[in-house]
Amino acid sequence: MSPDLQAVSFRSKNYLVRTVDPRKDDLRLYWKDDQGDRLRDFQSLEKFVQAKGERLVFATNGGMFEPNSTPVGLFVQSGVEQTPLNLREGAGNFYLKPNGVFLINEKHEALIVESSAYTALLSPVIWATQSGPLLVQRGDIHPDFIEDSKNKKIRSGVGVRKDGMVVFALSREEVTFYEFASLFLTKLKCPNALFLDGDISAFYIAGMIDDKAHSFTAMFGLVEKVKTP
Repeated sequence: MSPDLQAVSFRSKNYLVRTVDPRKDDLRLYWKDDQGDRLRDFQSLEKFVQAKGERLVFATNGGMFEPNSTPVGLFVQSGVEQTPLNLREGAGNFYLKPNGVFLINEKHEALIVESSAYTALLSPVIWATQSGPLLVQRGDIHPDFIEDSKNKKIRSGVGVRKDGMVVFALSREEVTFYEFASLFLTKLKCPNALFLDGDISAFYIAGMIDDKAHSFTAMFGLVEKVKTP
């Protein structure tokens, strides 16, 4: 296992955790390449990053998408809004209100905000993805989560700690929403956390050969410049 990945056990369930400092680390969101073609998986993202003289250090799925492979909600890449904020009602996890937006602004601050609060933000946004539901909002677990629920799945999410650190978590076994939210709130100390997706979720670490046919729309990518001699 990469030294940057943590294996975490919480209430008898196992998780992988990756912590990122948005003030120092180059954390981005990806959907399409420069020609407008979708970056479908970790391998295509890795090649895209390498072609720019950079190295992909870490990656994970970055939110939910429609059958036509467009993000369900807001997606901002390099300061450009690719798809708009979605405040509609609907069925499925995305629409289990409140849902939220993960963003990094021009001050390199990472925030998770309830979706309807997004338009009131003052600092320009560089990267953003909308997903749902909010696992934890201002220190409270989503009110619709049931502690003894039978709905257990692989789950991935992202949280922001009070010190501004971004924390990604991926369950290594099936867990309930309540268990997953409790991980972020109690173990990972994130007063705000956002669900990203379910069984399709995965982590990439540098040099990894992905032996599964993962396919995503949005992806988080942590990159660094390749050092030249």
